[in-house]
Amino acid sequence: MNMMATLNLRAMVTNEDGEPKTNSYAVAEAFGKRHSDVLKAIRNMKCSDGFAKRNFALCFEISKLQNGKPLKFYQITKDGWMFLVMGFKGQKADAIKEQFIEAFNWMADQITQSFQVTWARYNAVTTHHKNRKDQVSKDASSMASWRWEKRPLEAEIVRLEKELQPQLPCMG
Repeated sequence: MNMMATLNLRAMVTNEDGEPKTNSYAVAEAFGKRHSDVLKAIRNMKCSDGFAKRNFALCFEISKLQNGKPLKFYQITKDGWMFLVMGFKGQKADAIKEQFIEAFNWMADQITQSFQVTWARYNAVTTHHKNRKDQVSKDASSMASWRWEKRPLEAEIVRLEKELQPQLPCMG
């Protein structure tokens, strides 16, 4: 397998709200297809409306080359991508499919590792906060130093809790 192709495909899979995704432009580029042909393939898929809504988000971008005309593209989940490219045939297409799957899995690993690091930091900060609070309540001389520690610790706890909280996808 060509490692350079894998690295390029990794750049085509992004972290969108904690989920690995790609887009219709990346699919067109990777498979050597026109973007309009990929959009047509998405429109012509025979999947349920629910599956389509969960896995293909219609988006628009403003084109500077076309006087600000909004251009359609799709954000695509791994499941949506797999459904879409099942129909792409040939040895080259099969190799690209394999590399794309590896890129999706690599991004999922990156997201998981980042979450684990944040969770470990959250546990360390909340444990330290509780221990210092208990210590200060037993030792009046530590009260002055606690005043300086308390706010930054509590602010970091709030920040970490927000980062760990799953985000609901926007509907619209």
